[in-house]
Amino acid sequence: MQGTKRRTTVARPKHQRAADRFNAEMPVELAGIKGLTRNISATGVYFEAASIKAEPGTPVSLTIEVTMGGEKLQLVCDGEVVRVDNKRDGTVGIAAKLRNSFFSNAEEYTDLSTLDTVPASLEH
Repeated sequence: MQGTKRRTTVARPKHQRAADRFNAEMPVELAGIKGLTRNISATGVYFEAASIKAEPGTPVSLTIEVTMGGEKLQLVCDGEVVRVDNKRDGTVGIAAKLRNSFFSNAEEYTDLSTLDTVPASLEH
């Protein structure tokens, strides 16, 4: 009698993440459009912005303004859109998987605080 091997599969949660996400509202800029992050991790970011068009699979380059120790830094990121949520208020939520990111002095990039104000629909 030959033994048969049974495959055992482990059920994984549907939305298991590669890294812990942290709720954080920080200014973000993508293709000249301002928005706010809602959460971020080492491998991804979710942000909302007005009048932005993106589709899953689209490459993105974005800049997030981060304040650490009283110093403003720019987190420069390249990634890929994985989800797009069209909100009822006209804003768009975008989840992006990050491929590359690095911190840079804010002085090397546009000061996000000098750009147009963040749409009221994104402010809490």
